[in-house]
Amino acid sequence: MDGVLSSESGEPNRAGVLLYYALTDKHRTGIITKRNKMDAEHWLQSHGIIGYDDLMADNVHLEGEDLKKRQFTLCRSQAPIELYVDSDPAMCAWVFEYHSVPTLLLSNPSYIPVQHRPDAPPAVRAWNDIVEAIDRVNVAKSQGVGQPKDLEFWQD
Repeated sequence: MDGVLSSESGEPNRAGVLLYYALTDKHRTGIITKRNKMDAEHWLQSHGIIGYDDLMADNVHLEGEDLKKRQFTLCRSQAPIELYVDSDPAMCAWVFEYHSVPTLLLSNPSYIPVQHRPDAPPAVRAWNDIVEAIDRVNVAKSQGVGQPKDLEFWQD
């Protein structure tokens, strides 16, 4: 639901809704979401999204486990999954690589979360990583390795 049917702001994603109705007409359809079940049901109903077979909400979360991966695993244990649709490229890759399920990455520029966009800003580095990088450069300089530009200063 999140990122496919609904944007982060809560607006429906037209492309996702069209895809949903194209698939749900002849296929068993399950929806997973990070919302609680009552909120998700209300959102789906108020935006005219009906006819789904299963809705898996945040009530299956276990501490220390990724919610979306747990939801996928539980859904797969209940019925075969023929196609997985998501706006998260990492999740699509995980489903495809580890479970051999065909995936569809739905990337709508208006609705995709910023961190999933190809033009997303790089992640902010942890302070300790910055300190370690500076220390590596200083040690290399003291050993006469060369100018800092010759070093791979920001490489992990």
